[in-house]
Amino acid sequence: MGRFYIILVVGFAIIGGSMKINHGRLSREAQNITSDKYVEASARNATRSMVNLCLYQLSQDFDWRDGYANVQIQDIANTNCQKFQGLNTNCAGALIQDNSDNSDIPLGQIKITANGAFGDTAMTSVVMLRKSAYSEFAYFTEMEPPIYFITGDSIHGPIHTNGKFHIWGDPVFYGLVSSKGNGWVGVGSPEFKGGTNFNCERIDLPVDMSIIDGKAQNGGTYFEGDIEIEFISDGTFDYTATHLEKIGPNWVTIIDSTGNVTISSTNGVIGTGNGGDIRVKGTLDGQATMLADGDIWIDDDVLYAQNPLTDPTSDDILGLISQHDIFVTNNAANQNNCTIHATLMALDRSFMVEDYNQGSPRGTLEIVGGIVQDKRGSVGTMGWGSGIISGYQKNYIYDYRYMSSAPPFYPIMTKNSLVSWYE
Repeated sequence: MGRFYIILVVGFAIIGGSMKINHGRLSREAQNITSDKYVEASARNATRSMVNLCLYQLSQDFDWRDGYANVQIQDIANTNCQKFQGLNTNCAGALIQDNSDNSDIPLGQIKITANGAFGDTAMTSVVMLRKSAYSEFAYFTEMEPPIYFITGDSIHGPIHTNGKFHIWGDPVFYGLVSSKGNGWVGVGSPEFKGGTNFNCERIDLPVDMSIIDGKAQNGGTYFEGDIEIEFISDGTFDYTATHLEKIGPNWVTIIDSTGNVTISSTNGVIGTGNGGDIRVKGTLDGQATMLADGDIWIDDDVLYAQNPLTDPTSDDILGLISQHDIFVTNNAANQNNCTIHATLMALDRSFMVEDYNQGSPRGTLEIVGGIVQDKRGSVGTMGWGSGIISGYQKNYIYDYRYMSSAPPFYPIMTKNSLVSWYE
């Protein structure tokens, strides 16, 4: 029995010693893990702080490119610490680049590369930032006259007005609906599948087109007067430059010049001066922005060579900007539906259908892109309970590529948009 107690006591002593050894080892491992986590978190927080400092500076001045170099973490005094992975240990920094520094960066975007090093750990964050272009909107107006969204209308993508929307019946809105005004006017049960943001801040239309006009005159294609453009699916466009001349009692269209331009050989901007109109149709293969000093007339379908609805990798993109109106022409080509692949901007007036209140219904007006206008224009007339009487039924489909890209040199808003943030 005595020997049994001796063995039992020795056994407990061995177990106790083993437990103490294991406890010490686990304590050291826990301390190491805690220390590693602390170092990692410090490096990550320093990197994120650099990003946030850059975002603030860029919100104040989008042209700011100074960045930061060797900013000390937690007021650490040693400024001549050893290098770790190219960084000063216990320091952070950030580099700001745009397309002029790195051609891989999309035009209009800024790349923030932030780094933080603490102890033997380094972290990197890469953030892409851009100004929000007006092409982000599926639909935008400064003011809304009593023109209604009606039953049968389907609108995809974000829409906004600085007034109040007019609604009759049961139209369906698939994107966020926002307005400076509170609510909407009319009767019906609209479906807001993307939510609403009524009573929000106003968004001003752009007023200065000098940058785009300058790009048309320097590196683009520029005409003093009216032009007719037909996009060709081989990446070119045919043009006919004209002007009106009074001969006797009549005004006659005189052809000044004709030609063919390869879009990729230019900066993509096509413009007119001297109040010139642009008439456009065809199939675009490439990226282009058109700025008319007068009106824009859509004489037939305007399509992309690669339809983004069926091919999301399409890189075709078009912006149509008019200083006045954009019209869908009342001609033979547009009597049975009209399809437009573009983002449209009528700065001083409206996007509308010519003779919208005359003749028989012309089918469906399909827009893959968006509409931005000062005042909402009419595309047809309706009878209460009887549908379209003249003009078009609307089918506006948002091109979601505009969330991260825009036509060349397209007007931008004052707010910045975060494109991506990778760590």
